[in-house]
Amino acid sequence: MKYLFSIIIYFFAAITFIFIGPILLIVILINPPLIYRIVIPFCGLMVRAFGCSVKYNNKVPVDETFVIMANHCSFLDVFAIPCTFTGKFSAVAASKNFTIPIYSLFLKKLKVVSIDRSNREQAINGIKQAEQLIKEGYHIVILPEGTRTQDGELGKFKKGGFHLAINTQARILPIVTKGLFRIKPVNRFTINPGEIKINVGNPINTSNKSIDQLLLETEKTFNKMIKDITY
Repeated sequence: MKYLFSIIIYFFAAITFIFIGPILLIVILINPPLIYRIVIPFCGLMVRAFGCSVKYNNKVPVDETFVIMANHCSFLDVFAIPCTFTGKFSAVAASKNFTIPIYSLFLKKLKVVSIDRSNREQAINGIKQAEQLIKEGYHIVILPEGTRTQDGELGKFKKGGFHLAINTQARILPIVTKGLFRIKPVNRFTINPGEIKINVGNPINTSNKSIDQLLLETEKTFNKMIKDITY
């Protein structure tokens, strides 16, 4: 029964994405500045299409450009986390995401930077592209674990996003989610619809810190924020 229920949810979400996505892309092509007004509500629509809801404590502050870091629990992260966003944003994403029809077009329109972790030179160039976007006033979203958690616990952080933050002196804005691993972990097909709780934390200063110091501070902040989510 759970498998049948999940198949129905996947089907409904796929239909929503396939039919609504191209319409939004046409609107964006006609009027590009509308992209951020459209994409954030679309992400909320996709969360609901999967039978879930989002509850968050705050939105991303509007008066500063951040390196936004979030934990990576499920493929639904990409729809849930943007529900808290304001202003222009882009992201650093694995190159495999650019092979998905329609979704890849959204990524390109959002100026998402493709990263191939198996190609060090390409990854370095990607970080440089992200640095330029920050200078142009875009928040850059990075999932510092690099891959989805296998056990629901916070994974080891990669250093690339911390190089980006220090090189641009942009503060890190930590965002943590709770509930997504229960809803849809990487190693399970079925979906258990439910509430996704999101905690937008206080910015972390990057000045006068080494990569290792900043990484350790951010990991400690994430762990505390995850434990503190109660609403």
